[in-house]
Amino acid sequence: MSDENRRLLRLLRELQPRSLTELSEHCGRKVPSLSRTLRMMESYGLVELKRIGASVVPSAMATRFLIELD
Repeated sequence: MSDENRRLLRLLRELQPRSLTELSEHCGRKVPSLSRTLRMMESYGLVELKRIGASVVPSAMATRFLIELD
């Protein structure tokens, strides 16, 4: 996972943003770019995206990782 994606997970955990727009303001990325990245992360079970009204609320599902190499 890239440094930038780890930073996004950290921001999600710490800030608990109420929308992608709010997250965008904190990380400096545009909403369409964030949406693509977070949808990919959601497909791996790292993030959950909930639609509440007109907003998409992102939340981190995984914030700690263990990597084992055989």
